[in-house]
Amino acid sequence: MEPVTYKIAPPAIRVLLVEDDADMANLTCSQISDGRDKLFQVEWKGDLEDAMSRLAEPGINVVLLDLGMQELGGYKTHLAINSVVGKTIPVVILTSDESPVSRNITLEMGAAGYLVKGSTSPVELRETLFEAVVQWSRPSATK
Repeated sequence: MEPVTYKIAPPAIRVLLVEDDADMANLTCSQISDGRDKLFQVEWKGDLEDAMSRLAEPGINVVLLDLGMQELGGYKTHLAINSVVGKTIPVVILTSDESPVSRNITLEMGAAGYLVKGSTSPVELRETLFEAVVQWSRPSATK
């Protein structure tokens, strides 16, 4: 009799998508959840206040943040999210802002990645989210 092996799936990575454009949020959710591996579960919040309230509760592994929110714009959006998560949850930026200044400021403030809408493939998006969680979970990670 052959030994039985079980394949145990790792727990899903819980992504909080912070995006105020419903069409873009739907597209991004479908790109993240496109894998058959069920690696990601996505929650969507359409405004910064709701996102910050959600982040005050446990269960999120990574934030995917648009910098062009209605309440705040640019790096200030990232500052607002960081005020809640501190260095406990990685934040990946997904924005239309291709400016090197915005990229540099948010990365220097601790963003785990910076992706540009329309220039990022679903594979790159998924890989960036996965890597952010893996690197953040390492004890020696620079946060």
